[in-house]
Amino acid sequence: MSNRFSSIAKRSSRHGRPLLVLKVGTSSLVVSDSNGHRLRLALVSQLVEVIAELRQRDYQVVLISSGAVGMGCMKLGIPKPQDLRKKQAVAAAGQSQLMRMYEDLFGTIRIQVAQLLLSQGDFAQKEHWSNVKVTIMECLSLGVVPIINENDSTNTAELRFGDNDNLAALTAVQLEADALCLFTDVSCVYTANPRTNPDAKPLFVVPEPWALKVETKDAGSGLGTGGMSTKILAARTASVSGIPCLLINSSFPRRILALLDYVPNEDPEALPEEATYFMAMDAAQTVHDTRRWILSLPVSGQVELDKGAAKALGSKKSLLAAGVTEVQGSFLRNEALRICHEGNEIARGIINFSSEELSKIMGHSSHRFEDLLGFSCCTEACYRNNIILTTSADSLQNIEVPL
Repeated sequence: MSNRFSSIAKRSSRHGRPLLVLKVGTSSLVVSDSNGHRLRLALVSQLVEVIAELRQRDYQVVLISSGAVGMGCMKLGIPKPQDLRKKQAVAAAGQSQLMRMYEDLFGTIRIQVAQLLLSQGDFAQKEHWSNVKVTIMECLSLGVVPIINENDSTNTAELRFGDNDNLAALTAVQLEADALCLFTDVSCVYTANPRTNPDAKPLFVVPEPWALKVETKDAGSGLGTGGMSTKILAARTASVSGIPCLLINSSFPRRILALLDYVPNEDPEALPEEATYFMAMDAAQTVHDTRRWILSLPVSGQVELDKGAAKALGSKKSLLAAGVTEVQGSFLRNEALRICHEGNEIARGIINFSSEELSKIMGHSSHRFEDLLGFSCCTEACYRNNIILTTSADSLQNIEVPL
């Protein structure tokens, strides 16, 4: 059976023991009201107990935890700062408090933890990420729970992930995890914001996360940086790499235990707990290290394709400049691009030309490249091994190309 239609518990894992990446946000750890900030101790304790039970069931667990700024505000007795430098200082004060909390809570049940603080630069360099990956896997082999957070105290805007939903998804992809679980302050994804739209409908199973279109006009919590849109993007990132994603209300962390046995090809109403289950995409390509790495790179620009080029990508072909109809953004050779068709992203790729060069040769066949550019060059805009689809191959192969 395809992993797409297998329960998480029965998936064919690349690891000796199945690996889960769990993400918990600031709003799940710290509450802010008229009395200031305070720790949601009962909730955090439940999460720690759930991780312990998962380990007893022979799962390996990596925890992505936000909360440095929130804990720093609580520690210093101040509101969330808006100034970047002050926010970095508050994060530095709060990160130690965050880890002390985890050390104490996990220590009561004799589980050891390790801290890793990352930036997007750690993913952008393949060799550097390889070292991080090895460290995480060695922690797991030692029976330690790795706790990962963005390095909020030193990261510049260029090196920031923007939110830990993205960090969690990229970590799950790079580790080839068996599932990603996002704990948040709602029970499931809705077609619109249920707090402002009474017609919003819950979505319990999302068969095609890459095609999901919902209204996500929410700003996230006051202390956090993410919202529902970032969680849907994280689910898409995991899904296109063949990893299912769960969105669970952090007030009920034990829901994950039943959801691990859910078989997603069943009736969505049979979902054992209230949550949203984003199904994994069947990988039309082998998701090797390079393709996983491409997903983690910051996007420098975008190209729009005609129907023929989009259909060719669905058949595992390289991208040719003749099929490019529009170039957006300024980028250099070997940077990551978003590849689109009719305004929708269908793939990511490493480009072989700069934006200036590609603008000159787009729509032309390769025999004209030397005349247009003034030098000889490769014929492909993106090699097929440097492309990862972010939509289903079937949807691309079904594109009707006019004769």
